[in-house]
Amino acid sequence: MGLVAAGLLALGLGGSLATAAGASSSGSASLTQARKDLLTLSDMPSGWKSTKNTNTNDNTAGAAQLAHCVGVSTSLIAENPPSVNSPQFQNTQGTLTVADNVTVFPSAKNAAAEHAVAVNPKLAPCMTSLASGPLKAKLFGKTPKSTSLGTPLVSPIASTAFGPGIVGYSLSIPITTRGVTLNVTVTQLIAVKGRLGHQVSFTSVGAPFSLALEKQIMAVASRQL
Repeated sequence: MGLVAAGLLALGLGGSLATAAGASSSGSASLTQARKDLLTLSDMPSGWKSTKNTNTNDNTAGAAQLAHCVGVSTSLIAENPPSVNSPQFQNTQGTLTVADNVTVFPSAKNAAAEHAVAVNPKLAPCMTSLASGPLKAKLFGKTPKSTSLGTPLVSPIASTAFGPGIVGYSLSIPITTRGVTLNVTVTQLIAVKGRLGHQVSFTSVGAPFSLALEKQIMAVASRQL
């Protein structure tokens, strides 16, 4: 569920940031660097494991609506420049998951414009409205009869929470299965340098990530740009 929810969050910095796009020959050198910048299992806590990244979300769902609500160009929200994904990294219980994506934007100016979308104060309330409204079924997919989704909430990350230039937002939603309710939280943290942009996804089921661990992982991601 958490990875499905990430589809809407990915729209905040361009649909490319949660899917691996094809590379052109002219961009192969940049993609080679992007792959080197990806987080690896050695960057995770001891005992974590690496699994295949199976993210196949349609991250363009709601792009036009989100762009209109925020007040930016639809092309800025829905653009899909080349990007690469890391594997998914999980704790032993499978309740905490980290995945990294590095995107190669057409220019540093374009990357900066995408970064600006992520700090737009209209972004989080617009995402909450879309995820709670008519797009809810499309964004979260069909749920089993024994499972029900609560009201999603998207919140911006405080600008002082991480180092300079790291921005992001979190989506939280309670999910009830057979009478047991767990809160699923998907946090996207973003760092941009030049044409390259890291987007690291932190998904938790039940107990959330500690701020210290998120800071530790983002410090590594930022240094690698």
